[in-house]
Amino acid sequence: MLTRREYKGVTWIDLESPNEEELTAVAGEYKIHPLVIGELTNPSLRSKVDRYSDFIYLILHFPVCQICYGKRPASTRGESNNNNSDTEEIDFIIGHNFLITTHYQPITGLSEFGSVFHPNQLENRGKSKTHAGLLFYHLIRQLYSDLVPGLDYINGILKQAEKKVFADEERAMVKLLAEVNRNLLDCRWALKHHREVLASLQIVGQEFFDDNFRYYLEAVTGEYNRIWSLLESNHETFIDLRETNESLLSIKTNETMKVFTVMAFIFFPLTLITQFFGMNMSLPFAASPQSYYFVIALMLATLFGMLVLAKYRRWL
Repeated sequence: MLTRREYKGVTWIDLESPNEEELTAVAGEYKIHPLVIGELTNPSLRSKVDRYSDFIYLILHFPVCQICYGKRPASTRGESNNNNSDTEEIDFIIGHNFLITTHYQPITGLSEFGSVFHPNQLENRGKSKTHAGLLFYHLIRQLYSDLVPGLDYINGILKQAEKKVFADEERAMVKLLAEVNRNLLDCRWALKHHREVLASLQIVGQEFFDDNFRYYLEAVTGEYNRIWSLLESNHETFIDLRETNESLLSIKTNETMKVFTVMAFIFFPLTLITQFFGMNMSLPFAASPQSYYFVIALMLATLFGMLVLAKYRRWL
């Protein structure tokens, strides 16, 4: 699906799961290199940036917060996750007067940006005229900002998990913490390559546009650093919470094993006594009518002695 928007001489074309006809039309209109068109056909595995004579080609992957779906209002990063992917890929082709975005599933952030975007947002602070780089600047900042609700939601889950960990619900938290860890790993995988890509983009973007555009590229990097800082904070909180949860579980498990071990130690002599007097041979007091009571008394005395010993040794 192809959507075209124009703002003061700058054209934004958004392609969602483009077909061959749409790619051919866009390639012919804006003279897009065949290698780039080939890459737009299918999703890419890595984020990257390439410089061509008439445009900049940029690929970025954004994480999808799986744990958020169904537990809060539809995410601004995407209302659905139809292909069950952990990331959303967006390809940017940035020319002087055009911006082409390509993605392979609906991304609500792009749609909302288009619906609320006002031409005045394209105005530059300085004396430079409007160009597609400014449109890209506002769009990419919006996409990074849209990650904040998901990270805040994960942070809220970690705070709830902390309360439950110290409320003797450690076992129930194992699965929840595993799910949180999955989302944090997906976020880190998707965003860890952005730093190098944005650093390269600062170089090629400044060369492609002008020196005044450096401020906007640094602002984009600053927005990314803010998101990465939130992600790292959540990750550190998760690590500490998981270690605490595992420690408490280990303590409880050790206490349980200790009780069972002590119980086995206490009842072992009783088992030995019953087996001894159960042997088919002549035993002391076997002929006495009081032998049964004697064995019971011996077992009770032994049990009492073992309990006293366990208490003295602080095993119980």
